[in-house]
Amino acid sequence: MYLIFATEQDGIDRSEQEGIARGLAYHKVGKGSRYVTRPRLTSSDTWALPVESYNLTEEEQDAVVDTVTFPDPDVI
Repeated sequence: MYLIFATEQDGIDRSEQEGIARGLAYHKVGKGSRYVTRPRLTSSDTWALPVESYNLTEEEQDAVVDTVTFPDPDVI
């Protein structure tokens, strides 16, 4: 399950929001884990954030996609 973002920063921001909600170490003591997952560039030049374990809003649940295509690492 993925949420798709236009920019990498948008995906990172959503991951950090989830990290705050979960009380990850970075947000409690200023060091340690900050993000839950990192977005990856897709073949269509968008950013896919894995969100299997996220607490999603209804809007996000409607926007989730099950599969994405990533670029061939040998071509990058």
